[in-house]
Amino acid sequence: MGIVLMVIAIVGSCLTTSVLAIFLHNRGTPIVRINNSELSFFILFSLTLCFLCALIFIGEPTSWSCMLRHTAFSITFSLCISCILGKTLVVLAAFTATQPGNNVMKWFGPTQQRIIIFSCTLIQMIICAAWLISSPPFPYRNTQYQRSKIILDCRVGSELAFWFDPRAFRWALTMKLAVEEINNSSELLPNHTLGYKIFDSCAYPLTGQRAALAVMNGPMEADRPMCSSASPMLAIIGESGSAQSIVVSRILRPFRIPMISYFSSCACLSDRREFSTFFRVIPSDAYQVKAIAKLLIHFNWTWVGVVRGDHAYGRSALQGLLNELEDTSVCVSYQEMIPLLYDSQRAIEIIRVMNSSSARVVVVFSAEGELTPFLKDYMKLNVTGIQWIASEAWVTASVFTGSEYYPFLGGTIGFGIRQGYIPKLKDYITTVNPHVYPSNTLVQELWGALYGCSPFSSFTHSTQLPLCTGQEILNKQHSAYMNTSSPRIAYNVYKGVYAIAHSLHNLISCKPGNGPFNNSMCADSTKVYPWQLQHYLQEVSFTISGETVNFDINGDSIPSYDLINWQKGTAGNIELVKVGMYDGAREAGSELVIYDTAITWARDKSEASCSQNVVQYMRNQLLKFCRVKWR
Repeated sequence: MGIVLMVIAIVGSCLTTSVLAIFLHNRGTPIVRINNSELSFFILFSLTLCFLCALIFIGEPTSWSCMLRHTAFSITFSLCISCILGKTLVVLAAFTATQPGNNVMKWFGPTQQRIIIFSCTLIQMIICAAWLISSPPFPYRNTQYQRSKIILDCRVGSELAFWFDPRAFRWALTMKLAVEEINNSSELLPNHTLGYKIFDSCAYPLTGQRAALAVMNGPMEADRPMCSSASPMLAIIGESGSAQSIVVSRILRPFRIPMISYFSSCACLSDRREFSTFFRVIPSDAYQVKAIAKLLIHFNWTWVGVVRGDHAYGRSALQGLLNELEDTSVCVSYQEMIPLLYDSQRAIEIIRVMNSSSARVVVVFSAEGELTPFLKDYMKLNVTGIQWIASEAWVTASVFTGSEYYPFLGGTIGFGIRQGYIPKLKDYITTVNPHVYPSNTLVQELWGALYGCSPFSSFTHSTQLPLCTGQEILNKQHSAYMNTSSPRIAYNVYKGVYAIAHSLHNLISCKPGNGPFNNSMCADSTKVYPWQLQHYLQEVSFTISGETVNFDINGDSIPSYDLINWQKGTAGNIELVKVGMYDGAREAGSELVIYDTAITWARDKSEASCSQNVVQYMRNQLLKFCRVKWR
């Protein structure tokens, strides 16, 4: 393969170099000049570099070659694409310029073309630099893919390039704990053993798609010795984000493989026609927006703004809230969207709209990851006095609990996932240690995130992280990873695993002649199919930590939220305090319970309400324009 790659690289570079030489030799001829000689030279030059970049992938990986491989190719490829983009725009402008009186070509002269090329390439260079600084690739000895061989490769620090989330790693360990509890129990699944395999989607839909396809292709070579007698995959616990769940669920649907999400709340996922195998142990946003609407009405907040993320979760939640606010006294002053590809300049524009508006209450439907840089920009502009209404996706995010956030986010209120209790979780996650799991790269990344060091020299991310001392003790670590006092998302993971176990228990407990399938047959407990498990998941009902877990006809769970308020702790940091609840199982009109006197406000809550005169004026004169409709 190395020889083939080298031959293709050399032949391709020689070919483009030859064409480039011909162009240079004939650069004064009309045919070269009419083809925009400067852009053509740039394209040929960048193509030559792209071919030559393939040579960097040959040979034993080193720290420098690992960093150079992806960055060199991405920058040269961006140069090539930006040249093609510039040339395409020039051609389009030339055709447009044929119309009488059109002077569009003055905006696409040589200077503007160079700016396009330089800007696009510079953006890619900045992204690569940020990647190399925050999470660079490093040489890695892969002993897992083939047990008889050691494969030398480059381990990409992060496919999204930026961070390792200790909290998400705790969720994965919660799943592992639940599986081990079930396997050690003689009551739930006697004579049966659950197995699992963990994939990291990096909170990115395409990575989740690749993971789903990898699962569908069966066990890899490294898994075969331990999984040779395993049953086919029966279910998936995941995903966290709604965008990822949408992608993965669509892949699993033709194979009738059920998945249980612990954190995907988009109301769109309740569509059984499109997501027929999707279940979740988190309430649908259809209930969250009902709760938020009741909250706004309860406090007489009649003039509010809405900020959302650019994804299905944000769009669905916004539309649901607008529907709930119809025929109420609550009006939406503005609607703003945080771009999927974060743009600081656009964020500043949104923040200025928020600051200039008379609506001081802002409802935010956004994921934690995209909201983090937005709030950083918000703090830089020193904007205060906003009463934030947080969605469940970020109201319990520990990343925002530092003391530096309180002057800007103190008093935030929102509906969070109901907290639960997992007795063995704290002790279990402290057993994780890189010396116990020396081949687990996620554990190495956990140590890097918590302690800023690498436990082994072979796992050191380039030269960025020093070696650990060996004295690192998790019990003394105060971080999101060790925050197990009130598990919420982790508790959902726990419930999801037990939902599968109880469904399998009901399946193997089936009495012949009383089964749910054709001719009252039961499933073969030695050869269970995913579609059979899905049937039992739809019917399952059990109690865990005093809570009943089941699913409705759409795969949704019973809607229940804790009302969370961000208050100042003794150390100046933000503490998440429960100040109420929303229970969808209660009688209509009594679902929302609020402990008003326990709430800390960002400002006087009455300031967020319209004056009675303003409200009356809106009702009488501008009612049809009061609420900005989302299309």
